[in-house]
Amino acid sequence: MIDKKELYESFDPDNYDMIYMGSGTSKALLAALEELLKYRHFLKKFIEAGKVVLFTGNAMELLGEKIDEHKALNIIPMSVVTGEKRYTGDVIVHNEEIGEVVGFINRSTLIAGGEDFKLFTYDFKYETLVDNDYEGYRYRNLFGTHIIGPVLVKNPCFMKTIVKLLVGETYKDLSYPYEEEAYNTTLSELKKRK
Repeated sequence: MIDKKELYESFDPDNYDMIYMGSGTSKALLAALEELLKYRHFLKKFIEAGKVVLFTGNAMELLGEKIDEHKALNIIPMSVVTGEKRYTGDVIVHNEEIGEVVGFINRSTLIAGGEDFKLFTYDFKYETLVDNDYEGYRYRNLFGTHIIGPVLVKNPCFMKTIVKLLVGETYKDLSYPYEEEAYNTTLSELKKRK
């Protein structure tokens, strides 16, 4: 069952197997942060229990110690500084467990710290993405990435990793022919740009 929560709606993390949060505007992000700080203890307990959490786009920034002068969730030891410049572009990243992941990054922030929790290493990125040689963070089954879009649908290998974590030993590998064809086409085209 999927349960979509809006800002200021209460929830009990113990009732879920996975928590997902996607990107939003900078203003909405700070409003979400204010609300999520109330659930920080429950979220940390959820993560420590090995449950799956996926934060994409600028939602990933909530996981750090601070966003500018605002106290964040303090799950990953990193900080975020907002700037005037936008950092955008297609990327190819990889992780030994997950494989190669493709996507698009669009942010106006610089990230510092958290190197010990890095999720992906860049294989291809535009020069505008200047702050790190890695992308995203992982702690236990918490995944945070600036990659936006339908990141799991665009990357069947990443989707399978998440599904395996959710279903455990009962996992049976399925084929996603349309998603895999789209992924392979995107990966091939991006590799031509390298």
